Amino acid sequence: MAAEEDEEVEWVVESIAGFLRGPDWSIPILDFMEQKCEVFDDEEESKLTYTEIHQEYKELVEKLLESYLKEIGINEDQFQEACTSPLAKSRTSQAILQPVLAAEDFSIFKAMMVQKNIEMQLQAIRIIQERNGVLPDCLTDGSDMVSELEQEEMKILREVLRKSKEEYEQEEERKRNKQVCNLSALGREQLRQREDYLRQKRDKLMSMKKDPRIKQIHNIEQQKAKSAEEEIAEKPEMTAEEKQTLLKRRLIAEKLKEEVINK
Repeated sequence: MAAEEDEEVEWVVESIAGFLRGPDWSIPILDFMEQKCEVFDDEEESKLTYTEIHQEYKELVEKLLESYLKEIGINEDQFQEACTSPLAKSRTSQAILQPVLAAEDFSIFKAMMVQKNIEMQLQAIRIIQERNGVLPDCLTDGSDMVSELEQEEMKILREVLRKSKEEYEQEEERKRNKQVCNLSALGREQLRQREDYLRQKRDKLMSMKKDPRIKQIHNIEQQKAKSAEEEIAEKPEMTAEEKQTLLKRRLIAEKLKEEVINK
């Protein structure tokens, strides 16, 4: 019986851990922390704003957990038992469960938000370094430059992060538009090449009409055609040999015409 209970607790812990690693949990939690961490610093004093934000966080956690537990079929008692079991006390499990425990423990929540605030500031500083090559003066005064940033400077750094994302999206859009333009330009180039080809064909035909050799061949063909008609008229019924001879003459005339044109 005890073995079955242990297996059940293990299954509940593993299920919850899997959920806490997934996007349905991590995305809304991370979004909340990034949006709200700006006001948190490492001072000992807790502000009223902190408790209000903590209450919002608690409601978000309860909503996400209730939805998942209902979907998976885990009741409140099973969840509480799993969170207090030895399996949940390991260092790995504690790290995974920290966002859940932060909903009930304000000290954990504050420490987590302060850490996120510092990470966001450092990220903004790295972006400024990459863009300018050096740090602005407001970030180099004092030994602890992060903790000495003022509120207005923090807003500027947040704006840098936001604009970086916008510029990245604009660059991707510009690349897509460039590809479309290239395809359009390719279509126009193909049309131009086709137009040039047809003009060359037209000019060649016009020059052929002016060439005396072509005129001579054309006259010969007309005379042969006329002679053939007269010959047919005189001999209503041609023998097979005569038809074969006439066909050879026409083939020779076509061959001669082709050689002159391609010369």
